[in-house]
Amino acid sequence: MNQTIQKCRAVAVGLALLMAAGLSGSAFAQLGKAPDEPQTRSRAETGATKPCVECHEGFYAITKTKHGVKGDARTPAATGKSITGDPADAMCGACHGDLTEHNKKPRTPGLVPVTFGKKSPAEPQNEACLACHEQGSRIHWKGSKHEQTKQTCASCHRMHASKDPVMVTETQASVCFECHQDRRAELHRMSTHPTKTGFFGCSSCHASHGSTTRASLQKNTVNETCYQCHAQMRGPFLWEHRSAQDDCTNCHNPHGTNNAPMLKTRLPYLCQQCHQDGGNHSSTAFGGKTLPGGANFAANAQRVVGNACTNCHMKIHGSNHPSGARLQR
Repeated sequence: MNQTIQKCRAVAVGLALLMAAGLSGSAFAQLGKAPDEPQTRSRAETGATKPCVECHEGFYAITKTKHGVKGDARTPAATGKSITGDPADAMCGACHGDLTEHNKKPRTPGLVPVTFGKKSPAEPQNEACLACHEQGSRIHWKGSKHEQTKQTCASCHRMHASKDPVMVTETQASVCFECHQDRRAELHRMSTHPTKTGFFGCSSCHASHGSTTRASLQKNTVNETCYQCHAQMRGPFLWEHRSAQDDCTNCHNPHGTNNAPMLKTRLPYLCQQCHQDGGNHSSTAFGGKTLPGGANFAANAQRVVGNACTNCHMKIHGSNHPSGARLQR
């Protein structure tokens, strides 16, 4: 019995050696590749020319994007024409232009009609993208702030990446921060929108491709933009706080402050920027004497500590109570 087992083992080892001898080095390389790695073809298989991925293998991830969906007639994968006979390079020319000369002399600079990079002219890059993406939110691109400053689509988008960082809420802000570094600082203050947690992106409020409003807002006004989330502040109210109904940014800095809830100045000093003549209150601006330890603290404690003015005037955005003229109920 033991001799039979040993003979079977010897036969199995012999077959394995014969199979290994029959496999070429390139076949072993193919066996070692992960299933989702790019499987490029040799020059002998494609004729006398190279497919793009033999040199630009790092850009093969574009096949995993919407641009690489061959079943969609609108995509480069469906509309592009191969210059090498290899389907892997069919979509490249749809955006980069005629690559025939570049394929013949790949090391000669300047033969690629359209290149996407910081040193390349902005107009050809954007024209290549707008040839397909001119509709929708891009209709305001011409004349937008980004277009006027010579920004390109590739300044923000990574067309070859399987996941474009600017299209993912969790990573979108980091792309915007490459230019808007002042906003990065504000969003790291104590009171901010939940941008750092990935729940809230810059495009939640701003239209990066341009709009008809200031600061490229998604809606017609600041308040309409804020009301997308803060609908309870919309009203209409029987008794309105005019400042709140005029512009949310009169009191709030939406990118972040060190005063909750994103107030531009802490209370009561924020309120006294408008309400200097206090009516039933003293018209003297609050100062050091009214703070804890000051000579007038006892008389003004309810107006400077805790929620300050909103200790009493809690319906600060507006009230629907018949007796809510002073926004106290």
